[in-house]
Amino acid sequence: MKAYAIQRNVHVSSRKANLVCDLIRYRTVAQAQTILENTDKKTAIIMKKLLNSAVANATNNHQMVGEKLYIYKVTANQGSTIKRSLPRAKGSANMIRKRHSHLEIVLSDNPKQRELDNSGAKTIKSKAKVDPKIVSAPKKPELKVVEQVKPKVKLHTTVVKEKEEEQK
Repeated sequence: MKAYAIQRNVHVSSRKANLVCDLIRYRTVAQAQTILENTDKKTAIIMKKLLNSAVANATNNHQMVGEKLYIYKVTANQGSTIKRSLPRAKGSANMIRKRHSHLEIVLSDNPKQRELDNSGAKTIKSKAKVDPKIVSAPKKPELKVVEQVKPKVKLHTTVVKEKEEEQK
């Protein structure tokens, strides 16, 4: 079973938050808490609160055992961006982007949860009916050869030659 905790619109860029996410991904909750306590990043404090919230959700709402929990998935997706301008020389301006991110932690108590999720996706794909008309490529239309039509207008060079012959 899985338990979620999501924090939206955190004032940290998603690139910086992903650095902390990579430190705790696929670890047990106890290991992740010690890593977050000893990490000197702004995101680590926020991620620790979010991890504690996810553990509380798992134990209270889903009746999972706290010692068996591990981090199944942790992501930091891009959120909204506030744009400000900074005056520069000669009347120009630079954009300042104040980025936000959405943090998500998913906990699981079953170590084989990933295998179960992947096997379920494979069985759904194998049971899907395939229409043979869609799978086969459409046939290319045959091209017909059309007779070439000679132009009725004579070229300029031929007209000049004919006038020279008439003058002789």
